[in-house]
Amino acid sequence: MNYTIQRQLTVALQNQPGRLAAISQMMAVAGINIEALSLIDNIEQGVLRFVLSDPAPGKVLLIQAGYYVIEADVLAIEVADSLGRLAQMSRALAEAKINIEYAYGSVDRTGEKTRVVMKVSNITQACQILSTLHEEPSP
Repeated sequence: MNYTIQRQLTVALQNQPGRLAAISQMMAVAGINIEALSLIDNIEQGVLRFVLSDPAPGKVLLIQAGYYVIEADVLAIEVADSLGRLAQMSRALAEAKINIEYAYGSVDRTGEKTRVVMKVSNITQACQILSTLHEEPSP
């Protein structure tokens, strides 16, 4: 199973039109690609978590724009989209007592590769477990 450890940035946004547009434009102007993102709403604000092609300068830009930035290491896991695949991965992590704190991902077409981003409680141990899993799902 292919996976990498990537740096994720998290910022709180006012829950108003144009906030995501401003940040994504800021990254585009700097030549930084947004490779994955999750935006959820809270009562008074949104929480944007995203993986950038170059997180260090992205963080600097966000701080200069007045955002408070939280960094975390996350797993970016490339898997074939197949029935039971997420169940297999999450079961293996659960059996090792590794909590998936949150995850996000998507797929274009069934059977194609997708990327799932996960924040886990023990990233080192999770990497060891994921490296033992096979591509075929186990029902």
